[in-house]
Amino acid sequence: MTRFFHFSLLSFISLTTLFGQLQYKSKYPDIPIVDVHVHPGNVDDASNFIRVSKAIREQYGSNLAFWIALSDPGKSVAEQMKEASNNRMLFTASQMSPARGLSMTAEQVIAKVQNDGYIGLKFWFGPPYRTLRDGQEGITKIDDPRFTDFFASLEKANILMTSLHIADPNQVFGNRGNWLKDPVYFWEQIRAFENVVAKYPKLTIVAAHGAWLVCQDAQIDYLRYMFSTYPNLYLDISATCQYMPLVDHENLRDFYIEYQDRLLFGTDGGRIADNQINYFSGRYASFFAILETDQTVPGGFFGNNPTKGLDLPREALEKIYYRNALKLYPGLKKAMGL
Repeated sequence: MTRFFHFSLLSFISLTTLFGQLQYKSKYPDIPIVDVHVHPGNVDDASNFIRVSKAIREQYGSNLAFWIALSDPGKSVAEQMKEASNNRMLFTASQMSPARGLSMTAEQVIAKVQNDGYIGLKFWFGPPYRTLRDGQEGITKIDDPRFTDFFASLEKANILMTSLHIADPNQVFGNRGNWLKDPVYFWEQIRAFENVVAKYPKLTIVAAHGAWLVCQDAQIDYLRYMFSTYPNLYLDISATCQYMPLVDHENLRDFYIEYQDRLLFGTDGGRIADNQINYFSGRYASFFAILETDQTVPGGFFGNNPTKGLDLPREALEKIYYRNALKLYPGLKKAMGL
């Protein structure tokens, strides 16, 4: 998803203070961590991800080792960004706002993957209320038949859907949140998403942000159904930690452990200014602490809601942090020297 989590200066100062209070030192400095959902915009950003990684190692002990950039800066710029990141970054092709029509054919996507070093496709469908102007006609659901040939071609060519973005968060009754307040509209989008997962069983899909089915216990139950029904589906957990306090802690922990083979670590991190290195390292560390400890953490990568940690076992952490990514992302194992 695009970076719509914007912080005011006051929020920035407040969160920096909170992260400064985090008592966290990784018990697992040997586990490499792959962030499968970031949005660096240029060479400076790529370089600053390395600085963040170094700060995390020095301050918290965690090994943030690699990033999947869900952006397409062009082949030449991507190569420069890879070099700036010490070759610790891979890139995807990016299909943005297809509700207004596809900007790339399937053949163009396939060529990028097969010829230009991209590892898959980010498909940011997004809710049409955010992508279509009032009265503008467009594609309102991802299972629209106008996408049929596109998805079928990607499936046939074995192109990884590195990030499929659907809907926006629909929170609990009485606090539907700021994004998608209408639960009926939300579930219409989710059912359309399921139709795509079902129709293309050989298309491996990593759904962004837990498919936004992370804000209610009933949504987590629906994810259990999806995972038990569709073996081609995986989820990244980017931008989800701020919603963890909305659901039952034990239910969420059990879900993470039960489906540790299908979850991938991600943040939705974006542009990193030179003066934000410690800020971003603290945000990362808070997310790590939520996954690794039973602390009540003062906010996650986004948001500042106190969140009780999941204290996941090492085996689950290894899979979520990097083993599942190694299994799915072409060239990642070689790039990481594993």
